Amino acid sequence: MDPKRCLVLSRLLAQVRKPWSVALTLIAAGAISATAAAATFEMKISHAANTKHPIHVTLERFKELAEKRSSGRLQVKVFHSGQLAGQREGVEGVQLGTIEAVAIPAGVAAGFAPSFMLLDIPFQFESLAHGRKVMDKHADSLIFGGIEQVGFVGLAVWEQGYRNLGTTKRSVKAFADVKDLKVRTLEAPLHVIAWRAVGANPTPMGWAEVLPALQQGVVDGVEIPSYLFTQTGLHEVVKNVTLTQHIYDSVIVLASKKWMDRLPADLQRVVRDTMRELTAMQRDLNQGDVEKAEAEMPRLGVTLNKLAPVERKRFASASQPPVLQAIKARLPEDRLNSWMKAVSAAK
Repeated sequence: MDPKRCLVLSRLLAQVRKPWSVALTLIAAGAISATAAAATFEMKISHAANTKHPIHVTLERFKELAEKRSSGRLQVKVFHSGQLAGQREGVEGVQLGTIEAVAIPAGVAAGFAPSFMLLDIPFQFESLAHGRKVMDKHADSLIFGGIEQVGFVGLAVWEQGYRNLGTTKRSVKAFADVKDLKVRTLEAPLHVIAWRAVGANPTPMGWAEVLPALQQGVVDGVEIPSYLFTQTGLHEVVKNVTLTQHIYDSVIVLASKKWMDRLPADLQRVVRDTMRELTAMQRDLNQGDVEKAEAEMPRLGVTLNKLAPVERKRFASASQPPVLQAIKARLPEDRLNSWMKAVSAAK
């Protein structure tokens, strides 16, 4: 065949093949895109509360909404009562990426990111409304700001109400009454510092150890949110509860940055927006449990005490300085100063 005719035919065939090649490429790309869009992602959420706790109830609602809003692409599994991991182990799992999310008291997580220490300053809020105002306006910048560098994504700040003091022996009505009292605290360094500063003998331990420790006299008291005295049966041992309201007990919901980075952008929005949206529900449920418990306690044989303003001031004056000093050792001073200004401005 004439070489010129061969060249012409070759060019014609190339022009015919090119649209098909492009079409096949587009079809393949579309198939890959569709596969990615249809992929499912598992989200394991760990917490230590029981199934009646507002945290668990709210997380179950999150599961329902997130799975619906993602058209089933998110598959959420909520593990209660420390089934998946203990509190500290849960935070470690989120940091490593082996657990997708956790709902945890701020004090437990403070060892992983120093900004969480700001939530454990005793007696810093005058009311629940005061604390919520600060959280809603400043948590993203002052609490969650920078935590992605250590493997976390901040999703929400929930709450357990105020922490209050319950005792098996003497009733606490004044500052002097806590001297040498053996008090179980969270495994949170700032809690230990605060109780030691007011003259008590703090004993950090896991939740599973609390009831036997009280029954056996290993500790004389425990500081927890009000509803835990009635919901867990502790009222059978703890016969005095003082509404010290020493810490606004924040619960932080954290996701693994490694996991979030693997999610498509639309699913990241579903996780963030849905968790944030449920904050109001969680607070309402929690406050309902607090009010119910504090109304029930006298009927259950528990003496309920309130601190006089002058006594509360004595507790604050003794406990705040060493806690603030500990925070300054780990957190940039400008972050602490910004937080204190925010707390003051919201009063």
